Amino acid sequence: MSTYSIRDLERISNMKAHTIRIWEQRYGLLTPERTDTNIRYYNDDHIKKLLNVCTLLNQGMKISKISKLDKAQIADEIDKIIARSFQGDLHIEAIINQMLIAIATFNVSLFDELFTGAAKRLGLKKTYEKILYPLLVRTGLMWVKDDLLPSQEHFLSNLVRQKLFAAIDSLPLPASSDQKWVLFLNEEEDHEIGLLFASYLIRQYGKQVIYLGARVPYQDLAVVVKQSQPTHIYSFFVRNQFEDQIDTLLDKLTSDFQDMCICISGSYDQAKTANAGKRVTQIASIENLIEILNQNHAK
Repeated sequence: MSTYSIRDLERISNMKAHTIRIWEQRYGLLTPERTDTNIRYYNDDHIKKLLNVCTLLNQGMKISKISKLDKAQIADEIDKIIARSFQGDLHIEAIINQMLIAIATFNVSLFDELFTGAAKRLGLKKTYEKILYPLLVRTGLMWVKDDLLPSQEHFLSNLVRQKLFAAIDSLPLPASSDQKWVLFLNEEEDHEIGLLFASYLIRQYGKQVIYLGARVPYQDLAVVVKQSQPTHIYSFFVRNQFEDQIDTLLDKLTSDFQDMCICISGSYDQAKTANAGKRVTQIASIENLIEILNQNHAK
């Protein structure tokens, strides 16, 4: 069983440590364990209970009422929320919190059940946009500077990658199309969830995709691009990098492949500003990508 500090609980739940301590003192909501040196710590059961409490709070239940519920009653209330969770965005937070529980406890079955239910009712696009992306942000996967609980992040990342690869494999290969995309991450980048989802979306729209994945040396990318002659080259910047590294890469791409559309996405402001004065298309949202995919492209 994993152990957590109060700061871990704060980051996972988005609830202030001060508030959590007040709940402990006033309502006996959590009873932390202590080390031999009297340092407080928490376990998976504490994480699960706290996330469920946050879910009930988000649904309007008072903490004074929640504190009186036993484990079975809390589970029953959560089940009721999950049952109506796909009727609107109001209850999406409940799905995210349950996925966080699955991640914290390495519960593959629970994650699979939640993901499958969401994808079936919402579709993969909305599941990614409304559930997976916020989940990735919450766990710190999209923010390396907060690199929280790496084992859980890696567990989540691999689960999502498996789902996206399966979804991509289920799509038919286009015989030909007016667009051909090469997707890659540079040598400093290994967070490929966004790139994988882009690959799925591009394939779904009937366009050709050559997926190279993470940490691709530039010389290898150049060989692939020259041989395949794509219409679009697309990369994500997630890991915090020096601005001159991004500038150098974009300079090379725009100089070496002048007849191709260079596209970038990223979580950091540097990815949004590094293309100043360059012939680069910033894809800031799923809708931006769909707009490009709906355009007729003639090389």
